[in-house]
Amino acid sequence: MSAAPIHNTEQAVARVLSSMKDIAVLPQVVFKIMEMTGNTDASMLELEKAIVIDPGFSTKLLTIANSASFGLPKKVTSIREAAMFVGFKQIRQMAMAVGLFDMFVGKTDKESLRRRDWWRHSLDSAVCSQRIAYRFGVDADIAYTCGLLHYIGKTLLCRSDALAYTKVELVVERGASVRQAEVAVFGCDHQDVAIAAGIKWGFPMTLISGLVYMDPMGPQDPEPHLRAATALGDSFATLAITGKPHDVGVAELVPGWASALLKIGSDELENLMEECAGAIAKAVKFGL
Repeated sequence: MSAAPIHNTEQAVARVLSSMKDIAVLPQVVFKIMEMTGNTDASMLELEKAIVIDPGFSTKLLTIANSASFGLPKKVTSIREAAMFVGFKQIRQMAMAVGLFDMFVGKTDKESLRRRDWWRHSLDSAVCSQRIAYRFGVDADIAYTCGLLHYIGKTLLCRSDALAYTKVELVVERGASVRQAEVAVFGCDHQDVAIAAGIKWGFPMTLISGLVYMDPMGPQDPEPHLRAATALGDSFATLAITGKPHDVGVAELVPGWASALLKIGSDELENLMEECAGAIAKAVKFGL
C-alpha cells in the first residue's frame, strides 16, 4: 500500500463520510448474493431465496437470461432457471453492479447526469480490468470488482456536497488535474475516499490495494499486479470513449508504471486496447 495519508487528509475524508447516513452499509442483499456466489457449496435454491427478495435484481437477472446473447430455445420464467443459465460468476458481478447503482445515481438526484457518466466509466473499467487480469495471471474476479469500485470515491464526494464537486470541475477546466482539484476543494481526493469507504465496509486489503489505481505500488503493496490491472482498465475505458489520437501511441496514454510492471510492450498495448474495446461492446450487449 502507499504511505498513509497525512492527518489533514484523514480529517477531510472523515468529514465526507460522516456527512452521509447511508455510507455505513451497502445493500444487504448484495452482500448476501456475493457471499453465496463466492461459496462453491452454496445451492441454487439458497441463491434463489436470496435473489427473490429484491425485485429489481430479479428483473435484471431474468432480462439477461432471456436476452439474445444466450439464445435459449424457450423463455426463462423462474429465478432458479435464470441463475442456472447465467452462472454464479456473472450473478456476482450483477449483484455488485445493481447494489452500487443507486449510490452513483439516485432516483431524484440533480447531479445524476455527471454520476451516470461515472457509473458507465466504472462498468467499462471493470470489464477492461477483468480482461487485463485474464491475460496476465491476476485474479479476474477481484480485478472486475476493483474496476467497478475505483470511482466510488467520486460519487461519495459528490453526494457529500454536489456544489463543491461543481467547483472541482471548474478548477479542472482551468488546467488542474482531477486529483489536484479534488484536494483543493475537499482536502482529499476520490482515491482517499474510496480506500476509507472500503475499510469501513470491511473489504479485504487485497481489494483495497487494487483501488489505489492512481499511484505506483509501494514496497509493502500486497497486490501490485492487481493495482496495475485497475490502472490500465481505467485508462482503456477512457480511450474506448474518447478515442486515441492518430499521432499518439497507447503507451503514451496509459500509466507507464502499470504497463512496465505487467511487462506489456507498445504493440501489445495497442492490441490489448482493441480487446478491451470489444469486451466493453459485448458487455453492453448483455445489458451490463
